[in-house]
Amino acid sequence: MTLVMASLFGMFLIYYLNLIRSQATLVGRSQTWNASLATAEAGVEEALAQLNPGAPAPFIDRAANNWGGPVNGLYGPVSRVCGNGSYSVVISNDTPPTIYSTGTASNAALSGTLTRMLRVTTTNTALFSVGMAAKESINFTGNGVTTDSFNSADPNLSENGMYPLDYPSRRSTNGDVASIGGLINVGNANVNGTLYLGPTASDNMGANGYISGGVSNDFNVEFEDVIVPQTNWVSAVPLSTPLTTNGVSYKYVFPDSPVPTAVQYYTLDGSGLNNQSLYVGSNQHVTLLVAASTSPVNIRVGGAGTNSGQLTFYMDGPSFTLSGTNIVDSLNALNFTYYGTTNNTQISFKGNASFTGTIYAPEADFKMGGGGSSIYDFVGSSVTKSVTMTGHYNFHFDENLMKAGPMRGYVATSWREL
Repeated sequence: MTLVMASLFGMFLIYYLNLIRSQATLVGRSQTWNASLATAEAGVEEALAQLNPGAPAPFIDRAANNWGGPVNGLYGPVSRVCGNGSYSVVISNDTPPTIYSTGTASNAALSGTLTRMLRVTTTNTALFSVGMAAKESINFTGNGVTTDSFNSADPNLSENGMYPLDYPSRRSTNGDVASIGGLINVGNANVNGTLYLGPTASDNMGANGYISGGVSNDFNVEFEDVIVPQTNWVSAVPLSTPLTTNGVSYKYVFPDSPVPTAVQYYTLDGSGLNNQSLYVGSNQHVTLLVAASTSPVNIRVGGAGTNSGQLTFYMDGPSFTLSGTNIVDSLNALNFTYYGTTNNTQISFKGNASFTGTIYAPEADFKMGGGGSSIYDFVGSSVTKSVTMTGHYNFHFDENLMKAGPMRGYVATSWREL
């Protein structure tokens, strides 16, 4: 009887130990299986970082950071070791690109490694996807503040490519306003669009306020700091005798050209542009880096009666101010792009100052006041730290910026395991 009982207990013990061993093997395999997916995802993250070096992103060098290529239509592979695993990732030469990442993981309890592969497709997203966006608060005060939209590329939604002043039926209700983490105080403004709120944002509306598109709570965008191009900058030289056109004297002039020019990079001390005007002629493509606070009188882009000139304006000084009747006139919002660096903390439009273009300055407080009787105050789009609009001010979003404007970078559109 003793021998029988001992044999039974021995059999049970062997069975129990085998069960524990089998369970440990299954758990180890499951953990390794999950770990191989995590390493593949790490490869995808590195590829997305390679495709999104920072804002703005006019050109992305996929071969940078030792990726090399393209070879057979692929950049990479780039391989990394992650703990007990590793990944190897490549980026296709397509537009938009596709990412292929293979992750492997090993476990001491297993005799081999496990491998999983991901295929991630991407799309390029617009830097200006709404009319007005801010990281923090947006405050509309006073009466007569209005937002709406139009499309400069659509003759049915514009007036010769410009905001349809004389054709109200061509205006649209996509004058959207968005905040990542502040209060959008609509007050008594008329928002012909949607309020987009981030995770910690909120909204408030006065008795006479109006929002045509309601409120959405899914705005989750990261506004990267501006990266100034690394290139050979040349000092801009003022004219000894200013150029006078349509009653305006221009001190800094890039004259009309019969054929499109290559991009030209110039620097300018902010004091040189104070109370002075800048003219960028048709077919000119100028990038200007301003190193100090400035308050220009008039910035004209595109020459007389054309919209073929382009000015990219990097503001590295603390403040940029337009006051009184001073204007930025580019005829089309695509022609003037303002980028504020981390040093740019204030943008102010005062009185009847008007602006046609785009503003991307995520560290700047944007203040717009006055507006007078004009309904052509701001045409384009803006992304800033905060916004304050007072008085009778109108903000018109050009929807063409979502398609033809600068890009924010690539985001994943599909995520599939192969």
